[in-house]
Amino acid sequence: MLLGPTFIGRSMGFEKLLFSMNSWEHVNTLSLLSFMLFIFMIGVKTDLDMIRKTGKKAIAVAIVGTFLSFFLVLSLAYAFRSHIPPSFRNRVLISTFAYRWSMTSYTVLTCTLTELNLLTSKLGRLAMSASLIADFVNLTVSAGFQSYLIGSKQKDLLLSGMSFLAFLGFIGFIVFVARPVTVWIVNRTPEGSLLDEPSLIAVIFLALLCGVLSEAIGFHTNMGAFLFGLVIPGGEPLGVTLVERLERLVEGVFLPMYVVQSGLRVDLAGLKYIMEWGFIEFLVLVSILGKFFGVLFVCLYCKMSTRDAFSLALIMTNKGILEVENAGFWLDAQMITHQAFTVLILSVIIFGGVTSPFIKYIYRPEDRFIAYKRRTVQHTKPSAELRILACIYHQENVNSILSLLESTHPSSSSPICIYVLHLTNLVGRAAAILAPYKRNKSSNLITETDHIVNAFNYFSQQNPNNSVTILPFVCLSPYSTMHDDVCSLALDKKAALVLLPFHKHLAIDGTIESINPNIQNVNVNVLHYAPCSVGVLATLSTATMSRVAVYFFGGPDDREALAYGMRIAENDTVGLTLVRFRPPKELRDSGMEMKLDDAIVDEFRRRMVDDNRVVYREEVVIDGEGTVGVIRAMSSQFSLLIVGRREGKESRLTEGLSAWNEYPELGVVGDLLASTDFGGRVSTLVVQQQTRFGAGGKGQTAGRQKVHHQRQVAPAEFDEE
Repeated sequence: MLLGPTFIGRSMGFEKLLFSMNSWEHVNTLSLLSFMLFIFMIGVKTDLDMIRKTGKKAIAVAIVGTFLSFFLVLSLAYAFRSHIPPSFRNRVLISTFAYRWSMTSYTVLTCTLTELNLLTSKLGRLAMSASLIADFVNLTVSAGFQSYLIGSKQKDLLLSGMSFLAFLGFIGFIVFVARPVTVWIVNRTPEGSLLDEPSLIAVIFLALLCGVLSEAIGFHTNMGAFLFGLVIPGGEPLGVTLVERLERLVEGVFLPMYVVQSGLRVDLAGLKYIMEWGFIEFLVLVSILGKFFGVLFVCLYCKMSTRDAFSLALIMTNKGILEVENAGFWLDAQMITHQAFTVLILSVIIFGGVTSPFIKYIYRPEDRFIAYKRRTVQHTKPSAELRILACIYHQENVNSILSLLESTHPSSSSPICIYVLHLTNLVGRAAAILAPYKRNKSSNLITETDHIVNAFNYFSQQNPNNSVTILPFVCLSPYSTMHDDVCSLALDKKAALVLLPFHKHLAIDGTIESINPNIQNVNVNVLHYAPCSVGVLATLSTATMSRVAVYFFGGPDDREALAYGMRIAENDTVGLTLVRFRPPKELRDSGMEMKLDDAIVDEFRRRMVDDNRVVYREEVVIDGEGTVGVIRAMSSQFSLLIVGRREGKESRLTEGLSAWNEYPELGVVGDLLASTDFGGRVSTLVVQQQTRFGAGGKGQTAGRQKVHHQRQVAPAEFDEE
């Protein structure tokens, strides 16, 4: 806009120097190519199974929101037909505007949800399902409407029929020619590999060919590229290849050129006729409000909370690059004036710029991750089933998690239920997945998830008498929102403990290596929002977990660590030592926390200690230096150390240790034990007790974090209805 006729472009000399006719041709060509590839990649990432799994709520949101907006615009345009500006007195233009602006583009919506980290949220999934349904309705209506227009211009109904048959033939070409060729190319690629360059070029060529064919039969080029992307398999290897090799170039370089091209055509100085641009803005507001209240009505009728209903209505009214593309197409076809084009582009900028930050402000999906009972190991009865959500990022995490679970001593009198969740980064797809694991019987390939589930099933078989129950799940989600799926499953399954692997582990050569730094962010977010207790397992040794120590400093996290240690103490094959760190008597507190600490330690000594396999030790230290000395001298005797996270808890016993805290998810003591400078190579389990819970609809605190919320009922398992 700054370079356009509104500001700098008003100088004819500058315009001729920077934007000659030849340069405009190059810009237009690159813009068209980039937008076509962008739409194609969105199509590849789209999961058509979303339509099959769509609930009634998504269908209602799509139909009511779209048709209410559409009929409101047409009705008011008819009611004020005598006041319509001459440049807008085209029934085809008003009808086209009404149905285009009543839609919620799946392309725009996906980009917005990705930017706001709401792709895996409940409202995000509902919005994507509704917009995808609306896009398919739009495609069918557009095909029929475009065929009618082609015939009406020539006043030949036979031509309309021929145009629609050409559309059906084009669909047949995509399904029966282009798709099989692409599937053959994908099947030739080895598992875990990207497409080679000739294969990638062939797929891009097919996408461009589909765009050209759709233009040849009277439709827009983007429609052909999008349809081709929809029918070919996403994910690995095609979707991943497009993301790795093409996405940054298209979205970071070429696509901005398309937006710049539209901005160059905006002329604010040309807004002279208030009746014309005022009427257009009036129709824009009517379409937006119709969509908003249509979606809001459906959500409130389905008894969604007011905040969620308002948020979804805002999400569905969002506008973006597809509306910019429509305005440019209408201007090129001389259906609208430059003044109308300017008003439409400004409307997209205003509504797009306002709705996104407003959605981010009012909708917080983590607010629902609140349990209304204490879900901790400490508050789980010894004879009750202990529900554990074991998160697995890679196969390397399996052995250490299974070794820890084995030491937990599952039995028929104290069973454990393990929800195994394989977490995979979402690449090459737009729709996240959180679903129960199902083996693909039609394929002979053994996936990483299959190996993980097989290992846990074998563990279950080694513990008979129904002492271990395995329920596997799969999660395909971006790292930025992966914690939402973990917390959602923990809440839905009423887990008492979430086990997370540390983002570093012991390599084959004995060094400590980082698997993926993004995993650390996931762990930190889970610790912050989990509706139950959380344990982070740092595997720094290959030794079996037969000698365990619990370092006890006091507080809710340490009590939770000791409660887990007491379950381990039930295992006759494991030795356990409780080391309680205490200041001198004259420096000790006598508050409620101290009484709670004394109560659980006394219970442990009374029930567990035999001074042989289970031992209690008390170490009196003055400061952090004394604590480090004791830990350094003792840690090498054990194969597993269990400590509380103690986030934000500074005491005399750990004074000065937080200054070198490298891993905040491990807390002060856990960070010390996992540090490469400490010298010890002992696996460490860092435990944090549940911090978010409520009762009777009133916000409660679990030791340190105040939670403000309203009572909500956990949704049914993965049901979008």
